[in-house]
Amino acid sequence: MKIVVAILMGLFSGFLIYMMSALLIADPAQNAAPSSALVVVTFFGGWILSAWLLARHAASISAVFRRGFLVGAAEWLAMAAVGLVFSGRAVSAASHAGASDATNAGAALGGGIVAMLTGGVSVFMAVVCLIGFAIAYFTGRELADRTATPTKKCPECAEMVQPDAKKCRFCGAVFGQVPFVS
Repeated sequence: MKIVVAILMGLFSGFLIYMMSALLIADPAQNAAPSSALVVVTFFGGWILSAWLLARHAASISAVFRRGFLVGAAEWLAMAAVGLVFSGRAVSAASHAGASDATNAGAALGGGIVAMLTGGVSVFMAVVCLIGFAIAYFTGRELADRTATPTKKCPECAEMVQPDAKKCRFCGAVFGQVPFVS
């Protein structure tokens, strides 16, 4: 089950990695679609790497969720910065085209709106991921087995007792008592 959760969370991570790389690599002035090599390397590579990192040495499903939500929060915060860079490049490309002042003002306004929306959605999603991390963390703590204390076996009745017990609570055998030899 840990592997399935890691693969699904890795899918979302791979998509975010692809979107960030497409926004950084794409040229806003040309409106060209990203190459298929970019999709394969960033999306599938990010998916595989993220799933592997999430599942690697994870003790429980809760650990996979915690890792996934932390990675998601970091990626969404990075997406906010990428959105600012992309909108700045789009405004710059529109202003260098030799357009009128009204066109430059519209490009600046549109770039600001895009940056605000990208940043706002990204910060909101980062907060959602951190809330998901907190839920997974506390759920994992609640479900942890706290009854697993070290025990020893009674030599008389074979019941498990606390390691520092002096007397078996089941049969009454006394531990650590050396028989009196005369």
